Amino acid sequence: MASILADCDSASLEELLVQIEPASISAALRLIPPDALADIVLRLPAEKADSILAAVDGSLREDVRKLMKFDPQTAGGLMTTRYLSVPDVVTVGRALDIIRAGGRADTPSYIYIVDAGGKLSGVAPLRALMMARPQDPVYSIMVKTVTRLKASAPLEDIVGMFQQYHYVSLPVVDDKDRLIGIVTLSAMKEAQQQGQEQVLRGITGIDPRERLKQTLVAVRGRIPWITVTIVGGLGCALITGFFQHTLETLVVLGVFMPVVLALGESIGAQTTSVVLSTFAEGAGAKGELLAFMVKECLVGLLAAVYSGVVVAATSLLWHGNPRLGLLIGGAVFISVAWAAFLAVVIPGLMKRFRVNPAIASGPLVLALADFSTLLVYFGGATFFVRWLR
Repeated sequence: MASILADCDSASLEELLVQIEPASISAALRLIPPDALADIVLRLPAEKADSILAAVDGSLREDVRKLMKFDPQTAGGLMTTRYLSVPDVVTVGRALDIIRAGGRADTPSYIYIVDAGGKLSGVAPLRALMMARPQDPVYSIMVKTVTRLKASAPLEDIVGMFQQYHYVSLPVVDDKDRLIGIVTLSAMKEAQQQGQEQVLRGITGIDPRERLKQTLVAVRGRIPWITVTIVGGLGCALITGFFQHTLETLVVLGVFMPVVLALGESIGAQTTSVVLSTFAEGAGAKGELLAFMVKECLVGLLAAVYSGVVVAATSLLWHGNPRLGLLIGGAVFISVAWAAFLAVVIPGLMKRFRVNPAIASGPLVLALADFSTLLVYFGGATFFVRWLR
């Protein structure tokens, strides 16, 4: 039961736990790892969360409350408090006794050594401890240079550390370098997977676990994205209405309007998807992230040049007016380049201000791309209408 609760879909889990009396599943709750239980409690209403915590042991409750204080997308939010540690003043024999009495750990491969103040002093593989003589001091077998994570480290930094060092877990320390938990490789990969699911939902409005939801719950989840689409469409219709006279004068503008809109939306969706996926997987240091965003802007600019030339040539062959072809091609160039720019900047700003960029980046980018495209397209045609005839 504990395993099912820890791995259950979030929407189904919330509905289940709201209906169940926590005392009836207290035995299972006590077996759930602290980090998984913290994730569960964070999804529940405050009253239900308190009753869940009241049903578990005091030490587990304290660990869960500590974990709930951290941002879920940081090392503090991803870490578990079930790890093996011993003081640096004990012998190997005493360290083994402490480990045997310490209970379950999520990664028994490493033993972390701490000083009297709880600061991380070193790490030792369990096999090294097993092979050492019982009377040897534990500090004599430890590795003093320890790769560690700050509790505030974001997901991209965590991913980068695991990719660089290939460890199965990394210790987490607070601002005073005291050991407070560990992040396991499996926890990091799970966070990455959740990030990818958020990317999919941010772009399409569809939850990857949609099949697990009831009909009305699934519909309720899609309504915000449908609403944004409706508002965006009505806004585009309003802009088109402002330029009705121009459209009546140059009917060919209406023929190419779907192409112009589709290209802006296409490059916007593609670029947003790439940017959100990179954020979810971990973009590395700030310099690497900036270089990536500049590259995506250049990709969008080159795609805009190609799109503008192709559409301008097609327009010229269609109606034989080089000036109108130049206007349509120019509108395509501006809309595609602008959509790519928005798709890079909007998620970047949301991330900068600690707003989940996957929540609304997709709908926002597409809506703004459509508005700006139509303004450039019809505004340019209105301004140069006499020159185009």
